[in-house]
Amino acid sequence: MLLRLLITLGLSVSSALAADEVLTDKSSSSKVLALYQKILAGAQKEPPAPGAVICIGSSHMQNWKSVQEDLAPLTVHNYGVGGSRMTQAADLFIDNLAIPFKPRAVILYEGSNDINAGTKPETVLANFQKIYRKLHAALPQSRLYVLGLVPSPGKRFEKIADLKQTNDLLAKECATQPWMKFIDITEPLIGADGQPKAECFIPGDIHMLPAGYAVWKSVIAPVIVPAEKPYEHAQ
Repeated sequence: MLLRLLITLGLSVSSALAADEVLTDKSSSSKVLALYQKILAGAQKEPPAPGAVICIGSSHMQNWKSVQEDLAPLTVHNYGVGGSRMTQAADLFIDNLAIPFKPRAVILYEGSNDINAGTKPETVLANFQKIYRKLHAALPQSRLYVLGLVPSPGKRFEKIADLKQTNDLLAKECATQPWMKFIDITEPLIGADGQPKAECFIPGDIHMLPAGYAVWKSVIAPVIVPAEKPYEHAQ
């Protein structure tokens, strides 16, 4: 009922869900799938115009509520699904939340849930390869921006070595194609003491405060906005 009301009021489905229902890798796969289906239904009901920038990924992406403001004047649609992993992005999101809408660019954030669950960096890379090969086969003119993994505090930070290895693999893979770009948002979120910046994270939580997304903006916008702005009204 609440979701229907929000749609009636003209609010974006992804923003509504981000406010009310953000899942983590501790959530059951059925809950992640249910959230994905809600977001997909909303996107299909009010599809983005071809040539937009589409964001897909897990809860860090879903929670990026200021993305339209941070990447202005680009037309951006955020279809992040909390609790998801790279395999779900490869098997579901790229096929259904991105390619059918013919975006000129896709911004991807996935991998931190995979690493926390014990997935090997090489497996994360293999699923990423599926994503970009599908995108390029369907939309050879589209670009792909890949965000490094968030160094969340607490137990997750114990796997920082695997997280950084995953970043290295993703960065090297992106460097093999001129239409892909890796953006390191990991190091900017780590302080001089080698720990996650406390001011960027919700206390006792893996998710970021607005200060964390301000860091994202400071790193991501200077890369994506100049690259995509010339195409904003060219589609």
